Amino acid sequence: MQLRVETIFNEGVAVLRLSGEISLSTLPYLSDMLNKATQEHPNAPFVVNVNDLSMLDDAGIGILMGFAGKLRSAHTSCVVVCSQVGIRSRLAATGFDLAVSVVDDA
Repeated sequence: MQLRVETIFNEGVAVLRLSGEISLSTLPYLSDMLNKATQEHPNAPFVVNVNDLSMLDDAGIGILMGFAGKLRSAHTSCVVVCSQVGIRSRLAATGFDLAVSVVDDA
């Protein structure tokens, strides 16, 4: 399965909807799409919706953590929307949810 990234800019907020798998084979695409989104919307807060992911590996969590850190250094924010129990528990196990706000619904 592949990764799809849909970007919607709504009322000053960039919303990224990720679907498919984030794994070793899709990491370069994910990184490219996150960089593109920050270039297109440099001062916008971001919402990253991962509810349509079927897989999120540790390297993908690292890329999302780096993305949130990059936004924080640019004085903007990142919120991750995740209501999937399996992915939510992986985010908690890695400590991701201590550094980045994770909510059930946007």
